[in-house]
Amino acid sequence: MEPVRLEKTFHLSSSPAALWPLVSNTDRLNRALGLPATTSSGADPEDFSQEISASLFGLPLRWKEPPFDYVDGRGYEVTRDFHTGPFARFQGGLRMKEEDGGTATTLYSVFWPRWEWARPFVRLFAMKTTSDLVGIYKSIDESIRKLGDFPAPPRTLSPVDPALYAARAAALNAEGVDPPSAAKLLAHLKEASDDDLRGMRPFELADRWGLPRLASLGVCLHATKVGLLDLKWEVLCPNCAAPKETLAKLSDLKAVSHCGSCDIDYGVDFGSSVELRFSVHPSVRDAKGAVFCAGSPAHSRHAAAQLVLDGATVRAVDIGLESRSYTVRFLQTKRAVVLRPSAAGPSTVSIDLSRAADGAELLFRPGLVRVVFQPTLAPALVRIEKESWKDAAASAALVTTMQEFRDLFSSEVLAPGVEISIKNLALLFTDLKGSTAMYERVGDATAYGVVRDHFDWLTAIISARGGAVVKTIGDAVMAVFPSGAGALEAALDMQERIGELTARLAPRDPVALKIGVHQGASIAINAGGHLDYFGTMVNVAARVQNESAGGDIVITSAIGADPACKAILERHGPSAEHFTIALKGLKGEFDLWRLTARPPIK
Repeated sequence: MEPVRLEKTFHLSSSPAALWPLVSNTDRLNRALGLPATTSSGADPEDFSQEISASLFGLPLRWKEPPFDYVDGRGYEVTRDFHTGPFARFQGGLRMKEEDGGTATTLYSVFWPRWEWARPFVRLFAMKTTSDLVGIYKSIDESIRKLGDFPAPPRTLSPVDPALYAARAAALNAEGVDPPSAAKLLAHLKEASDDDLRGMRPFELADRWGLPRLASLGVCLHATKVGLLDLKWEVLCPNCAAPKETLAKLSDLKAVSHCGSCDIDYGVDFGSSVELRFSVHPSVRDAKGAVFCAGSPAHSRHAAAQLVLDGATVRAVDIGLESRSYTVRFLQTKRAVVLRPSAAGPSTVSIDLSRAADGAELLFRPGLVRVVFQPTLAPALVRIEKESWKDAAASAALVTTMQEFRDLFSSEVLAPGVEISIKNLALLFTDLKGSTAMYERVGDATAYGVVRDHFDWLTAIISARGGAVVKTIGDAVMAVFPSGAGALEAALDMQERIGELTARLAPRDPVALKIGVHQGASIAINAGGHLDYFGTMVNVAARVQNESAGGDIVITSAIGADPACKAILERHGPSAEHFTIALKGLKGEFDLWRLTARPPIK
């Protein structure tokens, strides 16, 4: 049966880069068009197609939908094979090209009617949908030109409970949180669309508002405490990056999760597969949740391109790649290669994902890059992912190292017996030198007061550098940080400001700190109702602190070789003494460095 074909080309004054975040959000556009909400039965691990159902004008529709094929800023195409209803098949999409300072935009669609008598209805539906969509695109374009921003197309705005909102907003401000971040969040909760209030990523909000990420995350944590937000932990598949579990509590987290779309079990990692997100509390605003386009490119903002390869032919696409790294992922085989930017790299990159070694690296010259995919011998879904997308995640590894989180949500721990891996975190151990003699010299009560006050002083420094106190052991402290850089900064702060502690606690009897810093892989556990860590990395960090003489900082090669830590050491300029030593209870010898910011106290 002959299809109904429509194509409309028009010019928009905004650039493809400015338009893409909105025109690619087919989920929101379908809602604006008045199309029905959809239900998906999940993705097929063979080709990642979805079986989707909806009701249009009272007619039940069911169809099979392969993944969208799209390139960021250049366009998309989607195909739908219908099982029921007046449509037998649909294929359509969007093409964009920079032209005359704006964008040449083409919308196209091909509908195959199921029955000949349905052709007039199919044509009318196609014409109206295209006309309405062009109108929405032009409205978006006009808003961008006038506001210089990315406004949303027509959206759902559920009502706010004014009394409850006002009371909880006042409670949030009374928490002493960062005022600019609080003001932005409160305005967002009142004015944003329902879509934007579910699954909020605090770092993305902070970047949009031009505010510090950790300050915005802290405001979201306090907003949860006062009842403005709900927090949830998303468990992400390492292959397709889609959330596969949504948990209200860390205690619901298991060490192994499953992705039905990729048909894999995978070990859960705090740093790469568990992310904290927020939603508005339903008592404040009942933000409605519905999906209007299951495969929308907006659901995979981490991808610069998603390509459906037929497996038999070469596929070449032109993609604007920035000076950052990208991962090219072949979802069926779970194999990936990495693209690294280089001024001397080529502007054409050829990839054979059926043969390339997993993790292989290829160079490219930033700019417009032609990426050529060799035949894969079987149909394949490929994504070119922005590695920077992960940087915008408030990972469990980061969140659980925040003193603010541990203070506000002390009950957020893993279930007993569950062990979750963390690929990288940093630990700092301190010990108050000479405390035993101090107890004998000044008495238990006075000495205990000195030790307790020194804990407060240390906690303030640790928190300011993005870390958290895990526990105290006698007069020693174990602190955790998301990176070695934060731990090293905190250690240097402590030794450079030790005079403050002496002045506060024992002006006639100077105190000294022994400090050790290390980073690496660890295991998170529930230890007596609080989040703790164990493993070789923890043992090394504790033993390294024992090598400190007092007034110095002992670091491992993992810290010394870290580029961010190297920059910190160059800035602070402590003296560094290298030595190799065997650590008690651990195999082999360790390369350590003794940093001295000032002469050690004898």
